[in-house]
Amino acid sequence: MRYIIVAARMQATAHHHRPLRIAPRELPQDVGALHGLVRELESALHFEQLARERAESKLRDLLRRLFGPSSEKLDPNQYRLALEQVEADQALAAEGPPPVPAPPAAVTTRKRPGGGRRPAPDHLPIERIEIDLPQEQKAGLIRIREEITEELDYEPSRFIRRHFVRPVYAHPGKAHAPVVAPLPVRVLPQAAVGPGLLAHVLVSKYLDHLPLHRQEKIAARVGVELPRQKLCRWVEGTAHLLRTVHEQLATRILESGYVQVDETPIRVLDPDRGGHAAQAYLWPYLAPTAKAIVFDFNLSRGRDSPEKFFPDGWGGVLQSDGYELYASFARRRPSIVHAGCMAHLRRHLVEALDGGGEHVAVLLADIGALYGIEKQARERALDADARAALREAHAQPILARLERRFEQVRCAVLPQSALGKAAAYALNHWPPLCRYAQPGFGHVLIDNNSIERSIRPTKLGTKNWIFIGHPDAGWRSAVIYSVIGTCQLLGVNPQRYLAWVLPKLAAATTRTAINLLPHDFAALAVPR
Repeated sequence: MRYIIVAARMQATAHHHRPLRIAPRELPQDVGALHGLVRELESALHFEQLARERAESKLRDLLRRLFGPSSEKLDPNQYRLALEQVEADQALAAEGPPPVPAPPAAVTTRKRPGGGRRPAPDHLPIERIEIDLPQEQKAGLIRIREEITEELDYEPSRFIRRHFVRPVYAHPGKAHAPVVAPLPVRVLPQAAVGPGLLAHVLVSKYLDHLPLHRQEKIAARVGVELPRQKLCRWVEGTAHLLRTVHEQLATRILESGYVQVDETPIRVLDPDRGGHAAQAYLWPYLAPTAKAIVFDFNLSRGRDSPEKFFPDGWGGVLQSDGYELYASFARRRPSIVHAGCMAHLRRHLVEALDGGGEHVAVLLADIGALYGIEKQARERALDADARAALREAHAQPILARLERRFEQVRCAVLPQSALGKAAAYALNHWPPLCRYAQPGFGHVLIDNNSIERSIRPTKLGTKNWIFIGHPDAGWRSAVIYSVIGTCQLLGVNPQRYLAWVLPKLAAATTRTAINLLPHDFAALAVPR
């Protein structure tokens, strides 16, 4: 597929320059007939121009669909189909304008069969409503069977009142005071709220992007009063408990030896600016091999967060985009190996599609071949060593060719053009970009798209709750996003996990707060 785009464009160009030839003996002698011939040729040229523009439009659309953000979802057969459409347009243009079509005959279409009704899930509770005949109509009859008709219905979020009933016992002779069984440890001692509701509030805000004031209104519709001030106190209290999980997740990530890092802006109200919002950042740290992520809240985009997260002497692979801070941070830490992100290079090339022509198509085709190798490794479920061997055999020659082509492009285009900037980005970051294909790095991914997917909930959330209310409250969002994000990496239901872990954290001490990570919950034989 590497040369399909170039071939299609070359065919379109060749067709564009093919002259129209008419033998002199074919020219009519009559002036009126000559005018008619001129009009016919003008119509043919106009039709040819339209066909060429349509072919070029399809070609540009194909390039964007091939190498844009959703390129992974394209079926390879679509590439061939698009090229066939371009060739068909050229052949049509060569034949001249089409004749006026005759009215189409009536066509009878066959109705598509329906998909059928799918049964409701078995785990849903069943509400049985019996509809019986009046007593006078069933007199003298015997019941032989039942007709059951099912429908799927919905009730708004259901709140329950839980009563802890504790019998009180007294000594007949009043030898001692009455005794009663102790209450279970409450998640928040001063709040009469259960772990299920606390988990629901956290998941609704940090995963379903429902601000607390909307949750307040939703609860009011079913007759439950939940002031947002109370909800804020609940969020803060549970975040304090979950800090233990956050710290243990950070330890697990560092121990993995392979960390992806990124940063995303977030708005926070600044009391020093009279209620105006200031810029702050959430820094995610993801361990792909350990399936864990933690967020760090920081008011700066400087190196404060990485310096705090990575202890002195930590050694491993740090993968990031082209932000210079990460490269300089790795240079100051000799025990850290810096790896780049091929997806960011591909995005620079996609931005250069309009002006780059065949150069961009060839470069993107090579990068597509690199991703094809990664797809093979995933489909074959290769371990790190086998993946490294596959990359050494197939990816390294492509990377060497890519480097030569970027060198040629840099010499052939203007430095300030989109393609010139893409070539400069590639060559300035070339060693980190190729790191994943070197021997011993089979566990490293070709890009850090996985961490960008983990950032997406934070971006969707800020569109709803807009900003963090105070700089001192930023750590709460970081902690809760870390727990919920790790649950998603593991395929764990965050509602179930939070309802499971919060009572245990409330009853735990510093020594007993172990084996409470989402990974431990995932290992249990319980529904997730």
